[in-house]
Amino acid sequence: MDSRRIGILGGTFDPVHNAHLLLGEAAREQFGLDRVIFIPNNLAHFKNRTEISGREERYQMVKMAIDGNPYFTCSRLEIDKDTGSYTIDTIEDLKRMYPGDELYLILGADSVLGIDSWYRSKDLLTSCIILAATREDDDLAVLDKKRRELKNLYNADIRLLTFNRIDISSTDIRQRIRLGRSVRYMLPNECIEYICIKGLYK
Repeated sequence: MDSRRIGILGGTFDPVHNAHLLLGEAAREQFGLDRVIFIPNNLAHFKNRTEISGREERYQMVKMAIDGNPYFTCSRLEIDKDTGSYTIDTIEDLKRMYPGDELYLILGADSVLGIDSWYRSKDLLTSCIILAATREDDDLAVLDKKRRELKNLYNADIRLLTFNRIDISSTDIRQRIRLGRSVRYMLPNECIEYICIKGLYK
């Protein structure tokens, strides 16, 4: 059986929005991925837990958002854990679940620039292919220097993912909802309806 190419897109997804979906689709198309797994996290290590919506609500919104795309799936791998997961923990779990398949970790270029400060960064950089999503205003010279540095140190395989990022953020969506402003066309309608029914972000 031929190995598959599996994209990994993790995040808080509070809420998931159209830029997340476009990023996953761009990665799938440019690198011929057979699947993109969205992984909502349980406990964000650098965020105040009280500011994050419940894990089940975030998981359900991702499921709604990706419905209809046969290449997208959503995993409970992190949210079902009682403690938070570091990225390397999740990658190692996935390698056990999908032996022989290639894992492509999708990150923003800014995250790649600081990835060597992450927990067990050496193990992470040698365990999967990193896709660095770039946009027009990114400093590609700085990113390329970092790529070469990590290649020399760890033989890291970091590839550029061209992504015309749209100006949508979960923070802005939550703020708009609090102020009673429209979030139409920023995230799928099913997610907007779910947010209204659950009274999220009020």
